[in-house]
Amino acid sequence: MTTRVFSISFLSKIRQFSTGSEKRQFRKMANYKVRSFRKEDIPDIVKVAKQSTFQYSVESLQSWSKHDPDGIKVAELDSGEVVGLCASVNHNDKFSFGGTFCVLEKYRQMEIGHKLFSACFEHAGSRNIGLNCPNERMNSYKRRGFEIFEETFSILEYEYFGPCKAELLSDQLPEGVELKKFENSHLDAIFAYDLSMVGYDRRVILEASFNEADTKTFVAFKNSVCVGFGAVKLNIFENARVGPLYANDPALAEVMFRRLLEAFPDAKGLAMTTLSNNFSANENIKRLGIPVHDNLLRLYTKEKLKVNTSKIYAQFDVDFSPF
Repeated sequence: MTTRVFSISFLSKIRQFSTGSEKRQFRKMANYKVRSFRKEDIPDIVKVAKQSTFQYSVESLQSWSKHDPDGIKVAELDSGEVVGLCASVNHNDKFSFGGTFCVLEKYRQMEIGHKLFSACFEHAGSRNIGLNCPNERMNSYKRRGFEIFEETFSILEYEYFGPCKAELLSDQLPEGVELKKFENSHLDAIFAYDLSMVGYDRRVILEASFNEADTKTFVAFKNSVCVGFGAVKLNIFENARVGPLYANDPALAEVMFRRLLEAFPDAKGLAMTTLSNNFSANENIKRLGIPVHDNLLRLYTKEKLKVNTSKIYAQFDVDFSPF
């Protein structure tokens, strides 16, 4: 028997030809459309999202979709399979926030990402749009109109699988502060506090979020006035996703962080997003031995949002909300 030996160069050309031919044939066969999210898309969306480390829960997808029914776009093949998604959720008449941009790897040569992004951009209309992006993608987003760069902070994502040692955090509340389990009777106090934080009304999405299944929320009061609140839920990886976590005082934030982690003792890990200039927030996570997973930049199309970041210990929802 004769063994035929091929050169590396020859084999490389064969592979390039084969791969190129297969890709052209695949693109020709796979037709798709971009449309708004529907509840029945959730299993496919979770499959797409799990190839990255998105922090949202299934219930969060539904809550944000109800808040803005056309804010989450998906790419659907003729077969009915959802292979990509992107969001630009309109928070009010002036502001929209973009995120959760992902396409299954084998469909990334079909301009699906471009069409999803364009559909979301169109949905936002003339609003100021904010988003988070990796450093290496900043110039790409600038070319798409995101020319305003936030210099005072970056977005620190924590994605951790393993036990969260909540006992390493303080459980001593500041004097005069009460920490209560959430009840709907607390909503007006929460809304007032949140409005003072972010500068616009988020009562609809906050109420929906706090009433989701498997969500635990604590509210802090001093002299009957809300001085902070925090929530935790299990995300699509069954990690404890902490956020929002807002507090007037670092000591209060630390205790709330501990109580939130203790609310899901069987969680597989932690998902949480902080701002780089809130040193106390990041020190609390560092104390647990959890490293930063990713460092993202904040961009806007028109102007920056101005908030007191010293009170933000965990963002509400990094994929759908600015803070």
